[in-house]
Amino acid sequence: MNVVLIVLDTTRADHLSCYGYRRKTSPNIDKLLADKGVLFLNDHQTNVPTQPGHTSFLTGQRGETSGIVSHQDPALDDNIPVLPEILAKHGYKTCAVSTLYSMRKWFARGFQYYMNPVAGNPIRLQQVDADEINDMAIPWIKQNREKKFFMYVHYWDPHTIYNPPAKYKSLYYKGDPTDPNNRSLEPLKKQIVWPFQRKLLMRIEPYGEKITDLEYVIAQYDGEINYVDEKVGELLNTLEEVDVADDTMVVLTSDHGEALGEHNMFFEHGDVYEHTIRVPLIIKFPQMIPEGKKIDALVQGIDIPATILDVLGIPKPEEFEGMSLLPLINGEKEEGYSESYTSVCHWSAKRTIITKEGWKLIRTIEPGVWKTPIIELFNLKKDPEEKHNLANQEKDIAYQLDAQMSRWLQSKLGPRPDPVRLVSKDMRNKYLKQREKEWRELGDIATYEELRKSLDYPGYYDL
Repeated sequence: MNVVLIVLDTTRADHLSCYGYRRKTSPNIDKLLADKGVLFLNDHQTNVPTQPGHTSFLTGQRGETSGIVSHQDPALDDNIPVLPEILAKHGYKTCAVSTLYSMRKWFARGFQYYMNPVAGNPIRLQQVDADEINDMAIPWIKQNREKKFFMYVHYWDPHTIYNPPAKYKSLYYKGDPTDPNNRSLEPLKKQIVWPFQRKLLMRIEPYGEKITDLEYVIAQYDGEINYVDEKVGELLNTLEEVDVADDTMVVLTSDHGEALGEHNMFFEHGDVYEHTIRVPLIIKFPQMIPEGKKIDALVQGIDIPATILDVLGIPKPEEFEGMSLLPLINGEKEEGYSESYTSVCHWSAKRTIITKEGWKLIRTIEPGVWKTPIIELFNLKKDPEEKHNLANQEKDIAYQLDAQMSRWLQSKLGPRPDPVRLVSKDMRNKYLKQREKEWRELGDIATYEELRKSLDYPGYYDL
């Protein structure tokens, strides 16, 4: 059986139509994957942002184990087994179509073929488009259709800058995106990150910095998803055209989601709220019964490598932390994890525990550029948008979950220091120096100084 692992960068589960989104953003994914495969409703990434997220898909390990929790980590240990190497040893032709090698060399480990469409133009590392990815992926499939292969396809399009092709720009938006009476982006302009985000808005064609309507920006994000959905459809239809679809397992997921104004955070993924860590996971393989199944159990991205090996009948290395999802898919069990854990080490440093009963506790290790509570507690069953922090009302539950997360972390680390705390130690100083430079370039250092002071509150580091 062949395997195609598709990763849509920066894609929220709740912005795909197969997950109930109000817009029909993913018709091809819905029809060709979700309707014929299994859709996991509660898949939470283990580590955010991109580099640790993708590393978890390859190693089956969370960042607390592999040491990869951020974009500042040292190299991945060569002794940690990775999925492509395992499959290559079992006779698979292994191929990646991605730009990640330009970030970290370990993303090429185990791949006999590594194709980077923008290799000669590294400034476009995160701006490669889905057509360019398919221009390499589709011919490779056609040329290797008679071989047993594993393909890793990484589409960047939903990542900032949200600048989809022209036909998608007005697909989900009617009105004037520059209406001066619309002030939905004003909260962003009062944040210390505004000069940085302003540069991103300026590159959204054709309105740029004139955009006043948050909904227009969200419509561009959704347009990017619809564009990449079309290209995923082309890739999947190629499997049909060359007559290997019935011999191919397809897995589709994302490394993380994106904040689109929730919790006063805009166009980034530096937190552990649901919009950032709850990602799509859809699995389809030949003779899958039943089709169109939805599974509510708690699962995580580290389960993908173990599941692929289980479906293929290849033993899982003991270093893999994730579990196979095949028993859930086959109905042999109904429950996944009793609790899941996620950390972020990008813009801020936080860690969260989510229980199967729907409780979610967040501990802020370093707030970075946003002032957020140290402890937050949400009941996701009653409050899926995480609007009501219950930490003060439900103190016993908060204490219990915080202690449980501490015990879990200690069991993972042993005598090793927490890599999230190591990376975040100088996080605030680094980010504030960058923001100061941007405000100076904007010619408004006084505003920076005012915002800078508002981020400080006494005693924070003592807790």
